[in-house]
Amino acid sequence: MDAFFANQLLFGEDILNRLHIFAGPVLDYIMLAITVMGNEIFFTLLIPIIYWCASKRLAILAGGSFLIGTVANDAIKEIWKNPRPDPLKLVPNINELNERYIPKNSPGFPSGHTQSAVAFWGALAYYVGKTPFAAACVVIILLIAYSRLYLAVHFFGDVLGGFAFGLIGLSLYIIAVAWIRKRYELLNRYALIAAATLLPYILFLLLPGHELVKALGVLSGFLVGVILEREIVDFHPAAALPMHLAKIAIGLAGVFAIQIGLKALLPGIAASNYLRYWVMGIWVTLAAPWLFVRFGITGPSR
Repeated sequence: MDAFFANQLLFGEDILNRLHIFAGPVLDYIMLAITVMGNEIFFTLLIPIIYWCASKRLAILAGGSFLIGTVANDAIKEIWKNPRPDPLKLVPNINELNERYIPKNSPGFPSGHTQSAVAFWGALAYYVGKTPFAAACVVIILLIAYSRLYLAVHFFGDVLGGFAFGLIGLSLYIIAVAWIRKRYELLNRYALIAAATLLPYILFLLLPGHELVKALGVLSGFLVGVILEREIVDFHPAAALPMHLAKIAIGLAGVFAIQIGLKALLPGIAASNYLRYWVMGIWVTLAAPWLFVRFGITGPSR
């Protein structure tokens, strides 16, 4: 891999200087807004809103793809630990963007934003299955990928790696989901809950990666909640606009209360962070929907 990472076309600052469009601060802010669409916080808000207000099925399928892709990306980054672009080798204006927006203590290859975009927006495109929507998702993926180059926080090779691993992961995910859906009714629910609880925690203990604790914790709680919600609540997201707004306000308040409140209460160790994100996952898919049905904000499936 040394020769691969030494390739100046893929991992050289000069290509970033050539790809950049100098159009002033307005385009800078547009690119920053686009890159946010690949951020963890963006998906933390969007996936629950889809689940509570639009489609449980799409939220589960696209959310699962995103979370598994995030785990894979963080683990892959820790294998190679390839550095990000050096601001000293970038031309003025680009080096300022790099220094302002580059993530700290995070290797560059492959691009997490690009891989997450392929995993989430690619899954949405596939499972919605409508050509105009799929085309829009492809445009979003390409814009997010370019925004990482524009902000000079990734090399060209990082972005291509994000595409490659994202497409491989998405393809395997689609195949695995199709296999599970055909056999879901035959599978033991207790075995599924045990697997969703234990496997992510075992991976958390075994795999390196500074973001794995978040992704694996949320993934475990998310999946356990999905299984139990279908058995216990089985809510329907359809509701009038005021009810949707109420669900979003209550649901996101719970997310941030867990994020901030449990962080203050629990000791600052990795296992505590895993638990905090696990609770966040099960809040989104089980606890919040139970509250919505309990207080008549939305109804059960009919």
